[in-house]
Amino acid sequence: MTAFTDEGTGEPVLLSASLGTTGAMWAPQRTRLRAGRRVIAYDHRGHGESPVPPGPYDLTGLVRDAVTLLDTLRIESADVVGVSLGGTVGLALAADHPERVRSLVTVNAPAFADDPEFWRRRAAAVREQGMTAATSGLLGRWYAPAAAQEPTALMKDTVDGVGRLAPEGYAACCEAVAGIDLRDRLAGIRCPVLAVNGLADAVVPAHHARTIADTVPDARHVALPGAGHLLTQEIPDRFHALLTEHWTTTAGADRKATP
Repeated sequence: MTAFTDEGTGEPVLLSASLGTTGAMWAPQRTRLRAGRRVIAYDHRGHGESPVPPGPYDLTGLVRDAVTLLDTLRIESADVVGVSLGGTVGLALAADHPERVRSLVTVNAPAFADDPEFWRRRAAAVREQGMTAATSGLLGRWYAPAAAQEPTALMKDTVDGVGRLAPEGYAACCEAVAGIDLRDRLAGIRCPVLAVNGLADAVVPAHHARTIADTVPDARHVALPGAGHLLTQEIPDRFHALLTEHWTTTAGADRKATP
């Protein structure tokens, strides 16, 4: 069973984490959202407290995990927010199961694998050497230079948490990233989509957010100067404002915006 937290009451929000992190990465958003929303944050397979089935994994399986979690919680549809791999899962979920996604916000999410072999090599290295093969230099890759120079306790714990992951789970998710290519499916997404990217992101190039915004009908794009890969931790108030604005501007008369 996928590990998750379930906090607050109200319209549900599903938070999907990045590769190498768990639902704990969403601490700033969980704190801000649970006052007016039901907030579910979960660990991808192979991460945190979720099961670690043998790899390789693929995007279809990761999406199936999200659908099964929604079914288990009896949630018909949710506002989905995902960072990096979590955003890609959100895109595939919206494409394949449109009835489950009310709206989607992606953050530094790849629409396809720029270099599939890089991720396959990383998977092989982690299986051979353990998680030390994936942890070197993470602080500087995941966060913008200014944030990396003075990291918060959450940032330090997020980076340290990578070393505690099961190598097989992380490696198998790397193989899932290697197989990503949603370019021919983006145009079929019909829910409101906001594609956010940090211009200081050293992991996912900015052209992915532009591809999402240019291909998904009526999608919006926001590029944030000076923000890194895990910008949800760097600028939580700014990101919360983006979420609230997106949900408010795309809401029907029956949608209640977050406080």
